Amino acid sequence: MKNTLIYKYIGKVLIGLSIILVFPIFVAFYYHEPIKGFIIPLLISLIIGFILTRFKCENKHLYAKDGFIIVALAWVIISILSSIPFIITCHISFIDAFFEAVSGLTTTGATIFEEVEHLNKSILFWRSFTHFLGGMGVLAFVMAIIPLSHNDKSMHVLKAEMPGPSVAKLVPSLKKTLFYLYFIYIALTIIEIILLLIGHLNLFDSILTAFGTAGTGGFSSFNDSLASYTIFNKYVVAIFMFLFGVNFNIYFLILMKAFKNALKSEELKTYFLIFICSIIIIFINSYHLFNNLFEAFTSIFFHTSSIITSTGYSIGDINILPTTSRIILILLMLISACAGSTCGGFKVARLIIVCKTIKRDFLKTIHPNSVHTITFEGKVVEEDTIKNTCTFMFLYILLLLSIMFIVSFDGFSLETTLNAVAATFANVGLCFNINNFSIFSSLSKFVLSIGMLLGRLEIFPIITLFTSLKLKK
Repeated sequence: MKNTLIYKYIGKVLIGLSIILVFPIFVAFYYHEPIKGFIIPLLISLIIGFILTRFKCENKHLYAKDGFIIVALAWVIISILSSIPFIITCHISFIDAFFEAVSGLTTTGATIFEEVEHLNKSILFWRSFTHFLGGMGVLAFVMAIIPLSHNDKSMHVLKAEMPGPSVAKLVPSLKKTLFYLYFIYIALTIIEIILLLIGHLNLFDSILTAFGTAGTGGFSSFNDSLASYTIFNKYVVAIFMFLFGVNFNIYFLILMKAFKNALKSEELKTYFLIFICSIIIIFINSYHLFNNLFEAFTSIFFHTSSIITSTGYSIGDINILPTTSRIILILLMLISACAGSTCGGFKVARLIIVCKTIKRDFLKTIHPNSVHTITFEGKVVEEDTIKNTCTFMFLYILLLLSIMFIVSFDGFSLETTLNAVAATFANVGLCFNINNFSIFSSLSKFVLSIGMLLGRLEIFPIITLFTSLKLKK
């Protein structure tokens, strides 16, 4: 591990964070609220960042392992610094503040606050703004405003942070790739804000809701989430949650007018099929619990979109749903939407590869001499990718069970423990029988926070960081 190079990258990330913290300060000024909670982490980020960027490094080559370490270390440090506004302004413990900050940055949306409507506007803005930052990736956002290097070596950082089996540049230049990604990201966010304003939602809440939707996060400025929104705005949010669950490469193809290639996407078709089938099954299973068919469809459409995209917004009580519907929603939590989107979870792309691998191995068992290649999106999938996907699935299940075991010591029911762990590890936030996570012990909240980071960064960066620290010792 090239410490000086990594420190230099972390320094630039911290300088980027200091710039980001200016936004909630502007909001605090506008609403005449205290700014101390944001000034302190801003100064800490700026000073430490400046010191770290002064390091000189002779070897400037960045390897994949270095990218993992930079991403994991940066996310841990940013999470700690992002918790300071909650500690100072909301007067809560470090563990609670860390949980809230990690939940925001990982776009989970699980909260420890029982009441959010009494919070300062600047804190509400900061909670939702962390969703917007974490959705595309904090380091990706920093790279968009402060280049981490003068070449494309930072691609290792982008690959380590972006969700999915693999990340490719949309165009030869990393800078242009980030430009297109953020153009799509911001454009969709602005369109949603405009539509919410048309639906008679005020500007502040429209911006916060769009931030939460874009990052597929779920923090709301209302205690009832989005239950008090108009029918029009509920459908706007539901549709945009689904859209932000689509691989951004598809939008790039549409932008380049390659409509046929976009519509041919195997992952997009599977994502759409899972979404539609889930709605149909849940509707048949639970429509009788609602006052009328329209109310049933609205609730089921919204919550299915919210959970499959790991957003976590709610417009009603999902605890009324029958067991079959609950199981489907929990499975959707774990699978989630497309790779290359802002969602958490296992990803549809990996599900397709795993299913095709199982099919291939089954056929090879029956016909040992036959040769079967696995293709995805019209391309042959390399064996390394298949092995990495299977390894990821094993680690995903193992870590999920391990976190469940630790949280189980809090003494809650199996269903509550399973829901809490699945909702945080898959970065969903919304779960059955739990309104907020203040009910859990400090140990459980810390472990669930680590689970959120593992889920968002897709395991390998965090494991690489801890492995490197252990080897150094």
